[in-house]
Amino acid sequence: MADVMFRALQPWAVVPDKPRFDRAGARAERDAYAQSFRYLRIPRLPADCPPWVLGQELGWTVRSPIEVTMSPLEDLGIAVPDQENIRQVGHRLGRSGLWQRGEDWLATKDADWLHLGDYRGQDGAWEGMFVPNGHGTVEWRLGWSARIPEQTFLMVMPLALAGLEVPLGVISAKTVNAMTARGGMSIAVRPACPVTLHRGQAVARLVLLHADTLRATAATEPERPANNGTGGAQA
Repeated sequence: MADVMFRALQPWAVVPDKPRFDRAGARAERDAYAQSFRYLRIPRLPADCPPWVLGQELGWTVRSPIEVTMSPLEDLGIAVPDQENIRQVGHRLGRSGLWQRGEDWLATKDADWLHLGDYRGQDGAWEGMFVPNGHGTVEWRLGWSARIPEQTFLMVMPLALAGLEVPLGVISAKTVNAMTARGGMSIAVRPACPVTLHRGQAVARLVLLHADTLRATAATEPERPANNGTGGAQA
Protein backbone atom coordinates (compact mmCIF):
# COMPACT_ATOMS: atom_id res chain seq x y z
CA MET A 1 0.00 0.00 0.00
CA ALA A 2 1.33 3.46 -0.93
CA ASP A 3 1.64 5.92 1.95
CA VAL A 4 1.35 9.69 1.60
CA MET A 5 2.64 11.94 4.38
CA PHE A 6 1.42 15.51 4.91
CA ARG A 7 3.16 17.87 7.34
CA ALA A 8 2.30 21.41 8.39
CA LEU A 9 5.23 23.79 7.87
CA GLN A 10 3.40 26.92 9.05
CA PRO A 11 1.09 27.39 12.07
CA TRP A 12 -1.72 28.62 9.80
CA ALA A 13 -1.57 25.69 7.37
CA VAL A 14 -4.64 23.48 6.83
CA VAL A 15 -3.29 20.02 6.00
CA PRO A 16 -5.26 18.02 3.37
CA ASP A 17 -7.77 15.52 4.71
CA LYS A 18 -9.48 12.42 3.39
CA PRO A 19 -13.04 13.14 2.17
CA ARG A 20 -15.72 10.94 3.71
CA PHE A 21 -19.30 10.64 2.55
CA ASP A 22 -21.98 10.18 5.21
CA ARG A 23 -23.75 7.12 3.82
CA ALA A 24 -25.61 6.43 7.07
CA GLY A 25 -27.04 9.96 7.11
CA ALA A 26 -28.14 9.73 3.49
CA ARG A 27 -29.91 6.41 4.13
CA ALA A 28 -31.58 7.80 7.25
CA GLU A 29 -32.96 10.70 5.17
CA ARG A 30 -34.30 8.23 2.56
CA ASP A 31 -35.99 6.15 5.28
CA ALA A 32 -37.49 9.25 6.91
CA TYR A 33 -39.11 10.24 3.60
CA ALA A 34 -40.57 6.74 3.21
CA GLN A 35 -41.94 6.69 6.74
CA SER A 36 -43.29 10.23 6.94
CA PHE A 37 -44.46 11.46 3.55
CA ARG A 38 -47.32 10.37 1.37
CA TYR A 39 -45.65 11.09 -1.99
CA LEU A 40 -42.10 12.31 -1.53
CA ARG A 41 -39.41 9.66 -1.95
CA ILE A 42 -35.69 9.27 -2.70
CA PRO A 43 -35.91 6.31 -5.10
CA ARG A 44 -32.25 6.20 -6.19
CA LEU A 45 -29.77 6.95 -3.42
CA PRO A 46 -26.23 7.90 -4.54
CA ALA A 47 -24.90 6.37 -1.32
CA ASP A 48 -25.97 2.93 -2.62
CA CYS A 49 -23.83 3.31 -5.77
CA PRO A 50 -20.28 2.06 -5.00
CA PRO A 51 -18.63 3.80 -8.00
CA TRP A 52 -20.14 7.12 -6.96
CA VAL A 53 -19.06 6.72 -3.33
CA LEU A 54 -15.52 5.75 -4.34
CA GLY A 55 -15.36 8.85 -6.51
CA GLN A 56 -16.49 11.08 -3.63
CA GLU A 57 -13.88 9.63 -1.26
CA LEU A 58 -10.98 9.54 -3.72
CA GLY A 59 -7.76 11.31 -2.73
CA TRP A 60 -7.44 14.22 -0.29
CA THR A 61 -9.13 17.60 -0.05
CA VAL A 62 -7.08 20.82 -0.31
CA ARG A 63 -8.54 23.62 1.82
CA SER A 64 -8.00 27.35 1.94
CA PRO A 65 -5.78 28.40 4.87
CA ILE A 66 -7.21 31.94 5.07
CA GLU A 67 -10.29 34.01 4.31
CA VAL A 68 -9.64 36.07 1.19
CA THR A 69 -11.53 37.63 -1.69
CA MET A 70 -9.78 36.98 -4.98
CA SER A 71 -10.44 38.89 -8.19
CA PRO A 72 -9.41 38.16 -11.78
CA LEU A 73 -5.75 38.91 -12.38
CA GLU A 74 -4.75 41.00 -15.37
CA ASP A 75 -1.05 40.30 -15.80
CA LEU A 76 1.40 41.35 -18.47
CA GLY A 77 4.76 39.72 -19.21
CA ILE A 78 7.49 42.33 -19.64
CA ALA A 79 11.24 42.64 -19.96
CA VAL A 80 13.31 45.39 -18.34
CA PRO A 81 15.92 46.75 -20.75
CA ASP A 82 19.41 47.41 -19.42
CA GLN A 83 19.85 50.70 -17.56
CA GLU A 84 16.09 51.06 -16.97
CA ASN A 85 14.53 51.06 -13.51
CA ILE A 86 11.83 48.42 -12.98
CA ARG A 87 9.65 50.80 -10.95
CA GLN A 88 9.76 53.40 -13.68
CA VAL A 89 8.88 50.78 -16.27
CA GLY A 90 5.90 49.68 -14.18
CA HIS A 91 4.74 53.27 -13.74
CA ARG A 92 5.03 53.89 -17.48
CA LEU A 93 2.85 50.83 -18.17
CA GLY A 94 0.31 51.73 -15.50
CA ARG A 95 1.03 48.66 -13.40
CA SER A 96 2.18 48.88 -9.80
CA GLY A 97 2.51 45.14 -9.10
CA LEU A 98 5.86 43.81 -10.30
CA TRP A 99 6.90 40.20 -9.86
CA GLN A 100 10.12 38.71 -11.19
CA ARG A 101 9.75 35.24 -12.67
CA GLY A 102 13.09 34.07 -14.05
CA GLU A 103 14.71 36.70 -16.26
CA ASP A 104 11.42 38.43 -17.06
CA TRP A 105 8.71 40.11 -15.02
CA LEU A 106 4.95 39.91 -14.57
CA ALA A 107 3.27 43.29 -14.14
CA THR A 108 -0.19 43.45 -12.54
CA LYS A 109 -2.75 46.11 -11.65
CA ASP A 110 -5.75 46.25 -9.34
CA ALA A 111 -4.57 43.15 -7.46
CA ASP A 112 -4.01 44.34 -3.88
CA TRP A 113 -5.39 41.03 -2.60
CA LEU A 114 -2.15 39.35 -3.67
CA HIS A 115 -0.49 40.77 -0.54
CA LEU A 116 -3.22 39.78 1.94
CA GLY A 117 -1.61 36.39 2.48
CA ASP A 118 1.95 37.64 3.11
CA TYR A 119 3.33 35.53 5.96
CA ARG A 120 6.47 35.27 8.06
CA GLY A 121 8.82 32.63 6.65
CA GLN A 122 11.12 30.33 8.54
CA ASP A 123 13.97 32.85 8.36
CA GLY A 124 11.74 35.63 9.72
CA ALA A 125 11.38 37.45 6.38
CA TRP A 126 7.97 38.16 4.85
CA GLU A 127 6.96 35.88 1.99
CA GLY A 128 4.07 36.00 -0.45
CA MET A 129 1.36 33.37 -0.26
CA PHE A 130 0.09 34.44 -3.70
CA VAL A 131 2.59 34.83 -6.56
CA PRO A 132 1.46 35.64 -10.12
CA ASN A 133 2.21 32.77 -12.45
CA GLY A 134 1.14 34.16 -15.84
CA HIS A 135 -2.02 33.80 -17.96
CA GLY A 136 -4.19 35.01 -15.09
CA THR A 137 -3.07 32.25 -12.73
CA VAL A 138 -1.58 32.56 -9.26
CA GLU A 139 0.76 30.19 -7.45
CA TRP A 140 -0.90 29.62 -4.08
CA ARG A 141 1.55 28.58 -1.37
CA LEU A 142 -0.30 26.50 1.21
CA GLY A 143 2.15 26.12 4.10
CA TRP A 144 2.33 22.33 4.18
CA SER A 145 4.48 19.67 2.54
CA ALA A 146 3.71 16.26 1.04
CA ARG A 147 5.89 13.20 0.69
CA ILE A 148 4.81 10.53 -1.77
CA PRO A 149 6.49 7.25 -2.85
CA GLU A 150 9.03 7.32 -5.64
CA GLN A 151 7.71 6.51 -9.12
CA THR A 152 4.31 7.98 -8.24
CA PHE A 153 2.65 11.28 -9.16
CA LEU A 154 0.29 13.68 -7.44
CA MET A 155 -2.62 14.95 -9.53
CA VAL A 156 -4.24 18.28 -8.63
CA MET A 157 -7.93 18.19 -9.59
CA PRO A 158 -10.42 21.08 -9.68
CA LEU A 159 -13.66 21.13 -7.75
CA ALA A 160 -16.97 22.56 -8.88
CA LEU A 161 -16.29 25.91 -7.20
CA ALA A 162 -17.97 28.91 -8.80
CA GLY A 163 -15.54 31.69 -9.62
CA LEU A 164 -12.30 29.82 -9.02
CA GLU A 165 -10.59 27.68 -11.66
CA VAL A 166 -7.91 25.16 -10.69
CA PRO A 167 -5.92 23.93 -13.70
CA LEU A 168 -5.60 20.16 -13.79
CA GLY A 169 -1.97 19.25 -13.13
CA VAL A 170 0.23 16.21 -12.48
CA ILE A 171 3.39 16.56 -10.35
CA SER A 172 6.15 13.95 -10.09
CA ALA A 173 7.30 12.51 -6.76
CA LYS A 174 10.71 14.13 -7.24
CA THR A 175 9.14 17.58 -7.50
CA VAL A 176 6.56 17.04 -4.75
CA ASN A 177 9.15 15.79 -2.25
CA ALA A 178 11.61 18.57 -3.13
CA MET A 179 8.99 21.23 -2.37
CA THR A 180 9.54 20.70 1.36
CA ALA A 181 12.83 22.57 1.17
CA ARG A 182 11.21 25.38 -0.85
CA GLY A 183 8.41 26.21 1.58
CA GLY A 184 6.01 23.38 0.83
CA MET A 185 3.31 22.60 -1.70
CA SER A 186 1.60 25.11 -3.93
CA ILE A 187 -1.20 24.86 -6.47
CA ALA A 188 -2.20 27.10 -9.37
CA VAL A 189 -5.55 28.90 -9.26
CA ARG A 190 -7.26 31.33 -11.62
CA PRO A 191 -10.03 33.60 -10.27
CA ALA A 192 -12.62 34.00 -13.03
CA CYS A 193 -14.65 36.59 -11.10
CA PRO A 194 -14.54 38.07 -7.59
CA VAL A 195 -14.78 35.09 -5.24
CA THR A 196 -14.59 34.96 -1.43
CA LEU A 197 -13.00 31.90 0.14
CA HIS A 198 -13.18 31.01 3.82
CA ARG A 199 -10.58 29.26 5.94
CA GLY A 200 -11.15 25.51 5.68
CA GLN A 201 -13.16 25.73 2.46
CA ALA A 202 -12.40 23.00 -0.08
CA VAL A 203 -10.69 24.37 -3.20
CA ALA A 204 -9.12 21.32 -4.90
CA ARG A 205 -8.43 17.62 -4.61
CA LEU A 206 -5.21 15.59 -4.69
CA VAL A 207 -5.08 12.08 -6.14
CA LEU A 208 -2.06 9.76 -6.04
CA LEU A 209 -1.21 8.20 -9.42
CA HIS A 210 1.00 5.21 -10.17
CA ALA A 211 3.53 5.58 -12.97
CA ASP A 212 1.61 2.99 -15.01
CA THR A 213 -1.31 5.42 -15.15
CA LEU A 214 0.75 7.80 -17.27
CA ARG A 215 2.26 5.04 -19.42
CA ALA A 216 -1.01 3.30 -20.17
CA THR A 217 -2.07 2.99 -23.80
CA ALA A 218 -5.38 2.03 -25.36
CA ALA A 219 -6.33 0.07 -28.46
CA THR A 220 -9.64 -0.19 -30.27
CA GLU A 221 -10.82 -3.67 -31.11
CA PRO A 222 -11.84 -3.98 -34.79
CA GLU A 223 -15.57 -4.16 -35.30
CA ARG A 224 -16.75 -7.67 -36.02
CA PRO A 225 -18.77 -8.17 -39.23
CA ALA A 226 -22.48 -8.54 -38.58
CA ASN A 227 -24.07 -11.96 -39.03
CA ASN A 228 -26.22 -11.72 -42.16
CA GLY A 229 -28.13 -14.85 -41.24
CA THR A 230 -27.51 -16.72 -44.51
CA GLY A 231 -26.42 -19.83 -42.65
CA GLY A 232 -23.55 -20.70 -45.01
CA ALA A 233 -23.14 -21.59 -48.71
CA GLN A 234 -26.15 -22.35 -50.83
CA ALA A 235 -26.53 -25.44 -53.06
